[in-house]
Amino acid sequence: MTARPAWLPWLCWLAWLIALPAPALAWYEVAEQSQPLGLHLSLLPTPEPISLAAAIRARQNGAFQPSQHDVPRLGIGAAAHWLYLPLFNPSDRPLRRTLQLGKAWVDQLDVHLLSNGRLLQQLQAGDDQLRGLQATPGMGYLLALELPPGRSELYVHARSTDPLVLPMRLLSDSDVQQASAAVQYSYGALYGFLLALMAYNLMLWAGLKDRNNLNYSLYLGAFILLNLSYTGHAGAWLWPDSLFLKRYANPAMMSAAAWLGLHFARHFLELDAHAPRLARAVSRGATTSVLLMLLCIGLDWHAPALWLAFVSVLVYTLLMVLLGCICLRHGQVAARYFLAATLCGMLGTALTDLSVWGLVPFSTLTYRAVDIGIALEASLLALALAYQMRQHQRALRRAQSLAYSDPLTGLLNRRAFIEQGNALWSTTRRHGQPLTLIMFDLDHFKRINDEHGHDMGDDCLTATARVLTQQCRAGDLLARWGGEEFLLLLPATRVDEAVALAERLRHAIASLTLESRVGQLTLSASFGVVSREQHTRLEELISSADERLYRAKQDGRNRVCGPQTDYC
Repeated sequence: MTARPAWLPWLCWLAWLIALPAPALAWYEVAEQSQPLGLHLSLLPTPEPISLAAAIRARQNGAFQPSQHDVPRLGIGAAAHWLYLPLFNPSDRPLRRTLQLGKAWVDQLDVHLLSNGRLLQQLQAGDDQLRGLQATPGMGYLLALELPPGRSELYVHARSTDPLVLPMRLLSDSDVQQASAAVQYSYGALYGFLLALMAYNLMLWAGLKDRNNLNYSLYLGAFILLNLSYTGHAGAWLWPDSLFLKRYANPAMMSAAAWLGLHFARHFLELDAHAPRLARAVSRGATTSVLLMLLCIGLDWHAPALWLAFVSVLVYTLLMVLLGCICLRHGQVAARYFLAATLCGMLGTALTDLSVWGLVPFSTLTYRAVDIGIALEASLLALALAYQMRQHQRALRRAQSLAYSDPLTGLLNRRAFIEQGNALWSTTRRHGQPLTLIMFDLDHFKRINDEHGHDMGDDCLTATARVLTQQCRAGDLLARWGGEEFLLLLPATRVDEAVALAERLRHAIASLTLESRVGQLTLSASFGVVSREQHTRLEELISSADERLYRAKQDGRNRVCGPQTDYC
């Protein structure tokens, strides 16, 4: 006789377990403390509509299956479902409870309360009708129930093209007040923060005309509208009488937020300069997604529009992180802030999307993860914009410094000296203060360049500039006029004081010793000193100082020629 396989009894036992009818749900005892009721529910998918009587017969025949989750989430475009909840009121009087059910985007909810086979209440709500109960912003649908003493049964028929997410709780009056206050404060804080950031960046754009501030403000605006839409705030406040907007606002704003986010990233990260082909691909892909969304809306394809919106948002979050990584590799410091921001936004958006899809557990934390992620993303992107602005300001200051200073000596150049000198001229003339000018140049500078090289000539100029900054006051204007010529404009300085300063400078320059390739090198300089009297313009003063400098050179160099010097 052939031996019976050892695994055969186990297989028969497993088949017997599978064939057993599902155990009946325990009656849910209504208590003061509210909790998610998902695990107390049983569900029946109904691709074809069936009546309440048919649903009752199906439950009695064991067709309903127990829910496996605290919050049933059945995905986008799921079949309509009947939900069954057996209730037990242990008190001897009716209990008033508020049934918190579904999310604001659920199309239709039909609620039936029965006791001993008798229909006690029938309530209707949903987003695809204007006459039924509308969603309470941020809380879903709130339906008032009067639960009789003892046992009763709750049947709910739910249908939606949008993700069919059905959180359910029985709330007391105090629970409703607490939940309402929490929702109002949390969303008020979120919207206040985002609106403040949006207004701040709009003001920056108005003042600075930086398109990054405008793009960021538009992106924040799109997210605020998206959040208002899917939480039910927009349906209650902005378009309470439009079924079309209730149906398509969510996917349209998801698509718009993704497009505006990528548009902001493209310009903020300067993709056109660092990765032009990627920039074009991102722009074309985002624009194609928006055009497809408009096509779906125009043809009233609700389910394809929803799938396109969710896929667009997930692709968008991944692309934002990818763009941040690419620009970080190109050495953009601001990309660090951008990458950290997009990682926060990506994690928050992904958690919310996946919880709505039913791929991760649905809870208040996962559902509102996008709010937390976007708040962190907005904060970090604001830091990124601020950092970029500081970088631009530093670059502007460097450019202005290069435009107004001599790159070799660090002194003012001719253009800056004329602008600041004219302002100083006007001030001293208006207040009747003395003003003197010293012009000097290094003697035999061409010979220094020819014999010792231009590098040594540059060293001579920089050493002379150091002497000037050490000997002169902070309010004096010091400039390299050109070549080896220097100018000093001295406010509140009499001509005798200017001549004394010129002598000190002459001695300081003569005491300089520089090491050259052929030995030590000493310098000398010739000076011309003039005062503002008898001159009507700064240009005349400079011309007069140049004449005195020429006379100093004619008289033998290494000397000061001023109004009170004997040899001039």
